[in-house]
Amino acid sequence: MRLRQIEVFRAVMLTGTVSEAARLLHVSQPVVTRVLQHAEASLGFRLFERVRGRLQATPEANALYGDVERLYGEIERVRRVSESLRHKGAGRLRVAATPSLANPLLVPAVRRFCARHPDTQVQVLTHHTDEIVGALLANQIDLGFAFAPPGHEAISSEPVASGRMLLAVPRGQPLPAGGRRQVVPMQRLMERSFIGYDDNSSLGLLVRQTLARHALEPRSTLEVQTYSLALALVDAGLGVTLLDQYTALSASPERVALHDVAPVLPFEIQMLRASHRAGSSLADDLRAQFALAAGELAATLPQRLEAPAASFDATPRSRD
Repeated sequence: MRLRQIEVFRAVMLTGTVSEAARLLHVSQPVVTRVLQHAEASLGFRLFERVRGRLQATPEANALYGDVERLYGEIERVRRVSESLRHKGAGRLRVAATPSLANPLLVPAVRRFCARHPDTQVQVLTHHTDEIVGALLANQIDLGFAFAPPGHEAISSEPVASGRMLLAVPRGQPLPAGGRRQVVPMQRLMERSFIGYDDNSSLGLLVRQTLARHALEPRSTLEVQTYSLALALVDAGLGVTLLDQYTALSASPERVALHDVAPVLPFEIQMLRASHRAGSSLADDLRAQFALAAGELAATLPQRLEAPAASFDATPRSRD
């Protein structure tokens, strides 16, 4: 079907008569009738039957209508963007972030961005890292934010923020005292329920590799795929876990205690773009707002950290 045929078909489906469809499209009735006839001839089946003065959609027309509405929605979006560009110099920006970055960082970044660009249409999505890469390659999004994604020759990346892993502990299950050094060996915490990760993300691998390197085998009866879900389980008192600082800082101080980890387990947050696509000032500004949001949240970390720290290198000697 041609675009004009789709437009006329949709108008008739919405109104039920040729005259109302013509009025909706600001054309004459013969034009609607002629376009419908051409559409049916090209498709090889009837779209409507006349029943008591109205056009009743055939089963084939009903089967087509869902896809036509989705397509029409995309056409309308293109029209709105082109109008915005023509009259206001604004545009559209499609952005995705991993679930754990969406609430603590992307939401405040988008809030700032929209205040600065009120006429820009922003589509905000949450994807896992591999889905972000696929969406960039398919031109479904303009940029994405993820924790240290794997390299890809068609994807360019640049650091936008950094941080470190923290230990999150239910407030009702405090860590043992850390003695004079204010340090608790991580080995002692392996007796507790530990919420692990069953994904292959960079931070999930970092946690598993660090535990394996120190010959630690946590009692993991719970495994998750997102850090936000791990935090929710800690909040529910179901165990302890290692979290990125941005997810951890979104925890309720009344229900979750945050402890530093030694040695430091650092990470980077990267902004991703398709290498073959030119950058834009809108994308650059959202990157800047994301970095500002990360910096503001990171500045609250010192007052949220509690003693003792958990150390992978310390060995248990006595029960303090």
